[in-house]
Amino acid sequence: MEFLAELGHGSCGHVSKMRYDDNVMAVKSMPRSSNPVESKRIIMDLRILSRAYDCPHIVHSYGYIITENEVMICMEAMATCLDLLLKRTGNKPIPEEIVGKMSVSVVRALDYLKENHNVIHRDVKPSNILLDWNGVVKLCDFGISGFLIESRAKSKLAGCPPYMAPERVRSTNTPYDIRSDVWSLGITLVELATGHFPYEGSDFQIISSILELPSPSLKDGFSEEFCELVDLCLRRNVEERPRYATILRHPFIVKNEQANTDVSEWFGDIMT
Repeated sequence: MEFLAELGHGSCGHVSKMRYDDNVMAVKSMPRSSNPVESKRIIMDLRILSRAYDCPHIVHSYGYIITENEVMICMEAMATCLDLLLKRTGNKPIPEEIVGKMSVSVVRALDYLKENHNVIHRDVKPSNILLDWNGVVKLCDFGISGFLIESRAKSKLAGCPPYMAPERVRSTNTPYDIRSDVWSLGITLVELATGHFPYEGSDFQIISSILELPSPSLKDGFSEEFCELVDLCLRRNVEERPRYATILRHPFIVKNEQANTDVSEWFGDIMT
């Protein structure tokens, strides 16, 4: 494979843009480890990607390569993630109709994982939402996803704390369900719509804010149905938060799923 560019890196490895014959792809390279936690992350990522081939809202995998030192997952190449896109725009708000189209794809992907594979993502955030030049939005990074047992998950040591729901950052061992991802979705929608993460400070200060302050909300300038959906997703009481089936019937999602919004044109304007 021919190396073309570095796309990103993190604690678990790096992603490169590579060419194989005439195919350009993203290759996620992760070092093989004797650490059982790291090994589990790699296996989970491989497992979900290999099973989700029939979902148009999840990044597609072409296969994987295992060498003596590393594991490489070959995936379709996307243009960017929403975290980098926000930074490129100088943290300007993304128009509501664009966020609406993006939210449809993310909710469809999360619902697919739950209904078809009994999986909770556990790391919903802008850096794990990808966009291509055609305006297609897809969910990625399933290394810390988990299988649900009787619709609930138990591991606390998974996810990005600033995007975690209150019930997950509390120091308890109480099981949680997909509605913790609904909270993360709500935080993500606020960040995309305003251009800024809704909490300030260190991770510790953010966790304190999640536990002690009122939930973030959208102010003036947004449609009533968008504000209502965000409010529902960010209910502090998990029992008041909707599940995916309810979200998919919400007027904001229904309207944007039916809308003929050209995300690719907007994205092209941003990148020029």
